[in-house]
Amino acid sequence: MESHPPYKRTQYLVDRPYQLRFVTRVFMAVLLVAVVSTLISVGLLRLTMYEPDVESKAPLIAASLAIAITLLIELLLAIPIIFVFGIRQSHRIVGPMDRVKRALQAIGNGDFSQRLVLREGDALLDLSNVINKMAEDLSRRYPRSPG
Repeated sequence: MESHPPYKRTQYLVDRPYQLRFVTRVFMAVLLVAVVSTLISVGLLRLTMYEPDVESKAPLIAASLAIAITLLIELLLAIPIIFVFGIRQSHRIVGPMDRVKRALQAIGNGDFSQRLVLREGDALLDLSNVINKMAEDLSRRYPRSPG
């Protein structure tokens, strides 16, 4: 079997609507966790602030405020990280899907010379190997006549 050079990534946004929806959903999950954590911190802070002996609770109040501020800072730092990793991770699915779709369309149109080359770690690597074997078998079974 001939060796193919590894497939080189040319763009990360192959299917922009799908990938941006994916990243938005991941971000919303992280945001939900941050909001719930902040609400718990604020709730605990409010409970302790209205007690008569608030001076003795000063360290707890300071700690609760520090936690809430830390969560906010972490959320703000997480936004670009979630975006970059979300796009990269979704590309491992969307990129191969796009190549699989194009190869299957060509095979369906009779071009049995199609071979899929995916990077190690890409989703659908096993599927691409099965499609390559199918195309190879079809090209042996139905050789094209010249001209």
